[in-house]
Amino acid sequence: MRNPRVDPEISFLQGIKLVWMALFLGGILLSSSSAWAQMGNRLLIFNSLTDLLRGDLWESIDQEGVGRYLYIYPEAYQVIGLGVTSRPYRMGEVLIRGKAESPVFLWGNPEYPYRFVKIHDEVFPWIQIAVVRSKQSVPWSLKRSEDLHRSIVERLQHEGVRIGAVVVEAVTFHVDYSLTYWIPKRGIELKEGLSKEAYLRAFEDKTRARWRFQGIYVDEELARDCGLPPGQPLLLVGYNLDTKNGGLIRKAKVRSAKMEYFPIDGYQRLQSDLVVTGVRVHRSRVSVDVKNQGELRAEHVKVRLYLPDRKRPLDAVLPWLLPQEERTVRFRLLRSVPKEGWKVLIDPDNEILEADEDNNQREWKKGFLSW
Repeated sequence: MRNPRVDPEISFLQGIKLVWMALFLGGILLSSSSAWAQMGNRLLIFNSLTDLLRGDLWESIDQEGVGRYLYIYPEAYQVIGLGVTSRPYRMGEVLIRGKAESPVFLWGNPEYPYRFVKIHDEVFPWIQIAVVRSKQSVPWSLKRSEDLHRSIVERLQHEGVRIGAVVVEAVTFHVDYSLTYWIPKRGIELKEGLSKEAYLRAFEDKTRARWRFQGIYVDEELARDCGLPPGQPLLLVGYNLDTKNGGLIRKAKVRSAKMEYFPIDGYQRLQSDLVVTGVRVHRSRVSVDVKNQGELRAEHVKVRLYLPDRKRPLDAVLPWLLPQEERTVRFRLLRSVPKEGWKVLIDPDNEILEADEDNNQREWKKGFLSW
């Protein structure tokens, strides 16, 4: 059988094309590797603890949404995080660990037997996650401490760390911790309600035990920007490695501990942001366009219409608005809209503590226009 005839000109052009593609793809890989090498440790803050404690349960993100933010990081990056779920009267603390490619979410069940278990497809009104390079960890051993929080804070302050993630495995002789059952709309203080009938229930482990702790440290100067209450520079969650009981750590006394911490270069705070994008008036109908131009899902979005000839305003409620989603609310009146003007306001009761409150309204009065 004769060999097929090959056109030398075509073969030459194909060779040039293959070489060019190889160089092009190599450049992409090199640039990607360089970008990954320059990508520092980062803290992602979804909503904030301060807003949550003030009763903001209307903003949230689910596990799939969290995964989309972690997708841009190299697979080997480590995740260290904590938060709570949106489960009614069973919120419970959440602990996030593992790799950016496939993080593990553990939930502290606030009902008996109070153990941490894996969860899937959950929704979080507040969660914060550090994404760090494993090679950048700094090891540290602790022989004994009557207050683990204080020992860690002093160490990080001595090292000049402003934001950091910590992982600790310790032998303890006393651990005070709590589990969150619910946060009322009026909000709560972290120091209140530590009883079995309250919103935060207290527990203690007085045995000699092996515990795993992890958490986020933020310097007091950055606490407000990161949405953390004053006087809480270090938040720790953890559980007993044998019983799996645990929660938000109030105080831990340790006989010995091995710790590693990861200095963090920057942070990103993600919130919803509701804005009135348009108002159309036609006789007895007012159409209001509302958009969520933030990063979190917003629920129970109230839209209020003020009219000069009505003593009480008109309200309408959107069940939810996803990130970047826009919807229209229509008000139908019994008579034409007054010529004197109107005013539209989103979230009039300020239940959703969003990123920007200044773009929540539009107003028109006879003789001038105000956006």
